[in-house]
Amino acid sequence: MQPHSDWRPHALDGALLWFHRKTGTNVRVDAPPTRHLRRRAPRLVLFGITNACNLACTFCSREQQARSEWTVDSAFDVLAGLARAGTLEVSFGGGEPLAFRGFDELVRRLSDETPLALHFTTNGTLLSDERLARLAPHLGEVRVSLYDDNDWEACVERLARAGQTFGVNILATPERLPSLPEQLRTLHALGCRDAALLRYVGNDAKLRLSGEEEARLTEVLAESPLRTRLSVCFGDTLTEVPRLFGGDCGAGLDFVTLTSDRRLKACSFQGGGLPITSAEDVLAGWNGRRDVLSAPSPLAGCARAGTPQAEALSDGVRVWRGFSGNNSGDCVLVGRFETTDEATAYLDALLPDWKSGHAYPERWKELLAAEGIPVGEQEVAPEVMTSLGRVVMLYTDMTLGDDFPALRTLLWKRKGRMVHSEIHGHGRLALATVFGVKDAAALGALERVLEKEQLGAFFRHANQLHGLVDFWGIPDQEESLGTEVAKLKALALANGAAVAAELVDVPKDVRLEQRLASRAPQTGRLRLWVLFKSAEAAARYAKDLGGDVTVAGPHVLLEEDHFGPRLGYLAQRQGGTALMLTSKRVIVRGHFSQPKRGPPDVIPHLRPYLTVDDRVESTPGNDSLSVRVNTLEPGRVLKAFVELEALLGPRAWIRVGSDNPLAEALHRLREDVDQELRRR
Repeated sequence: MQPHSDWRPHALDGALLWFHRKTGTNVRVDAPPTRHLRRRAPRLVLFGITNACNLACTFCSREQQARSEWTVDSAFDVLAGLARAGTLEVSFGGGEPLAFRGFDELVRRLSDETPLALHFTTNGTLLSDERLARLAPHLGEVRVSLYDDNDWEACVERLARAGQTFGVNILATPERLPSLPEQLRTLHALGCRDAALLRYVGNDAKLRLSGEEEARLTEVLAESPLRTRLSVCFGDTLTEVPRLFGGDCGAGLDFVTLTSDRRLKACSFQGGGLPITSAEDVLAGWNGRRDVLSAPSPLAGCARAGTPQAEALSDGVRVWRGFSGNNSGDCVLVGRFETTDEATAYLDALLPDWKSGHAYPERWKELLAAEGIPVGEQEVAPEVMTSLGRVVMLYTDMTLGDDFPALRTLLWKRKGRMVHSEIHGHGRLALATVFGVKDAAALGALERVLEKEQLGAFFRHANQLHGLVDFWGIPDQEESLGTEVAKLKALALANGAAVAAELVDVPKDVRLEQRLASRAPQTGRLRLWVLFKSAEAAARYAKDLGGDVTVAGPHVLLEEDHFGPRLGYLAQRQGGTALMLTSKRVIVRGHFSQPKRGPPDVIPHLRPYLTVDDRVESTPGNDSLSVRVNTLEPGRVLKAFVELEALLGPRAWIRVGSDNPLAEALHRLREDVDQELRRR
């Protein structure tokens, strides 16, 4: 075969692959003359170029810029170097790659200056007709992730109308399985020709298919009206489904993952990873650290069991057509205790035997059992666990659900309070940090030390310095969350200062000096918001509560002048997720979607429930509407949102949070530092 300009050869171990970057055609030759060939580079790079997602604007209303260590230039340099070494494809994911600053320019440069085939996976909400027209000439394939809350039908129609090669990704879960045949028929009618079913990899047993459900999935695949394929994570579990190849899933050998914080991983479900800054680093890790990259993920559902299996293929020529795809939130707990000793004791009970990103050790299970706390099947230890003063912070990067609900329950049981929580979050997190000194004259010297350490911009406020410290959540990295917290402690000790820090969501384009000039947030009654998985579970929890209680669907909101952490513990114990709110004003957020009927007419229905003190903002989508109500009476508004969902019939995503979490965190940290200085 004479190679066309768009055909590229790629050596496999004992075989030769020819790949056409425009059509995705692959021709694999296994024959005696190819026996000597060996891989020189990974065939595919899955590039999680940002860990943030624009859906924070609609679902979470955080409006935050993508947080990433990559720039257009640095990403281009690494990918161009890998292309020269033989890599054929790059598939961008995250996060939401379209939210990465300069993404369109990066795609254009890679298309013009490298032979790489370029793809990305998106939620579709940033892919306008105009942007698609700009990107289309440079793309191989677009893949759309289907969620209940994104307007995927409109995106599919847009891609089909434009003639763009595309497919969809669907997470195959027990809940989705009954509706999957109808969804596949809908996709076919909309012009979609390819669907990929993804296997859940994680600790929540309710999201994993049983043997009976896997058998039903096999039937759905056989009856699908469009081409439907399985992610490599299924391995050979569905024995009746034909496979193009046997052997291992290929993670860490055939394909690798690059993360937003410049780590090389086999796949996004692996913890840790290898630090990289260049294509040479990627290739050195790929070649020299097969022990790391060939290891299975510690999460349940990984197809790789122990030692990777080798391919066993007969001689011949195999031809197929298909591009490769990428689909990948943070799992966060920030808890506060009354004393530093309590926070230290909580963490000290867990640190022995802790292995980052691994299943709970037996000692943890014994500890939790002694506390009367059930452990969910295959719960996974946080990648980072650290404390500073009265605050404990647990963090895992890039996961699908709640990795450590039992540790949240233990926090409340040990008389802590959860003040920030993320489950599959996509926003920008930073360490809100406050240093304080007794003598304001010493502030200048401390300011110079912080400037030298390049921790970020710090601003004076009375006898304190306030700043936002960026971090990367992977352990053992120079600027990971754990190492940054250790650095803050060491700087405070060396300079006779007190320090406090807390993970917090950072708004887009925040100007900290302006926030510091504002008054401390007004505190009102304490509030406990609990989200359960069903209205029935919420009602069972609330039936014995006294005081001012609102029950709205799966939500419970308790408002009192004072209550202890036991109520949070009981909520967690019964399967809810409990969050303490201390601000006077609260944001109730709702995302309403009404497929095929245009944006739901929510605001006119909502107005009778509102008062003159409520501040309403709305953001329309193609078939959806996001509504934020800033209110003094969140119980009333929360109930209105749930009643509205029942009245109008659209699907809704409803959450409750502080109106200014950064200001609240800074206020708490100022008090922590002042309290520490008074004790000295």
